[in-house]
Amino acid sequence: MEGKGSQKSGAGELDWNTALSWASYDLANTIYSAVVVSFAVALHAKEYTGVEKYTFITFSLSMLASGLFVPFAGELTDRTGRAKAYLVTFTLVCCAACAAISWAFWAPMIFLFYFVANFCYQSSLAFYDSLLPVVAPRQKRGLVSGLGVGLGYGGTVVAIPAAMGLLWFYRKFNPAHELRWHFALAAGLFLVGSVPLFLWVPERPARKKLLPGQELLKLSFRRTMVTLRALPRHPAMLYFLLGNFLCVDALNAAIAAYAPFAENVLGIERMEIMVWMIPFSLSALVLGILGGELSDRFGAGKVFLSAAAAYVVAVAVCGLSSSRLPFYAAFILFGGYGLSTIWVAGRKMLLDLCPPGQVGKYFGLYNVGHKLSMVGILLFGLLADVHIPGVEAGGYRAGMLVQILSMSAGAACILKSMKMIRHGKT
Repeated sequence: MEGKGSQKSGAGELDWNTALSWASYDLANTIYSAVVVSFAVALHAKEYTGVEKYTFITFSLSMLASGLFVPFAGELTDRTGRAKAYLVTFTLVCCAACAAISWAFWAPMIFLFYFVANFCYQSSLAFYDSLLPVVAPRQKRGLVSGLGVGLGYGGTVVAIPAAMGLLWFYRKFNPAHELRWHFALAAGLFLVGSVPLFLWVPERPARKKLLPGQELLKLSFRRTMVTLRALPRHPAMLYFLLGNFLCVDALNAAIAAYAPFAENVLGIERMEIMVWMIPFSLSALVLGILGGELSDRFGAGKVFLSAAAAYVVAVAVCGLSSSRLPFYAAFILFGGYGLSTIWVAGRKMLLDLCPPGQVGKYFGLYNVGHKLSMVGILLFGLLADVHIPGVEAGGYRAGMLVQILSMSAGAACILKSMKMIRHGKT
């Protein structure tokens, strides 16, 4: 039986209480991303290992596992009607594993808990997205989705001051492993921020139940393979998905590399690293809205390419910088536009390319590509530990600059897709 929010969405009305409860989860999970992924985990783990590679290998493996799980998760939500129940389970496991890092004093245990936490975090988003149809009617889903994105950036503004306060407090008593308790903090805030969704968002009913004798794992695998085999018949879509994968791969690497790069290349103190995440998030919020407006006016493909170019400028300047000012200027302005607008323009371009009635399955491939975009993360982690004679922190710089290749290749694929659209080869 559907809840109140579900009924209103079906009637074309928006229940703002339900919509805000759903969107609050974006704020909650962004706290985990900002505090753990973008800041604490790589710096904390290096204190135990002395190298970067193990953190980034763990991150890559968790992304790979999540990418392989997402098609199964999609079928699971469609055919069981328990999307919210799975979301609650994955969130609780993520928070428990994340908090456990605070009590782990052995590197392999840190990486094990981080793998579990990040796998559950990445996988939970598939269940979260699938609840949108019961929260908002079709004509209001863009509005509610945008509300979630906005609150997501707001999550950084909430999380970073809390993380700074904890760091200041901990340093007064015990400077050893000073980021130790940030994992428990992130887990607690993530859990608290998830409560409104847990309590007030209705469950999503099953769209199509399993037939007798059907096996969910085999069914999801078969449906995914059918979609993949059909891609060559839609070359514009094929090039878009490949280009988007390469661009997002570079974005994910830059997000994960921010804190270790700033500390080890420019010698920026940890408190300052956190401070500058706030204006970056606000910049990404404003410039992302601008990117959406530009996509409607000039076309998603052109705006996607402009965002890719902005990212290349940001990474080039940051990777070659020897002082804070150019690093932060490029990071906030060009990086903020590149990061937010690639997401915004990518979603719109996908919708423009989708054949009628096939939005769901292509969004599935789009999301799988996002989860599998871990090559750049792995490359950065491996290159960061390499000593390059005559270049201070040369491995970190190489790990950052190599992301330009992935972004450029992705942009070339997007351009190819646009040309095919113009020539009617969709």
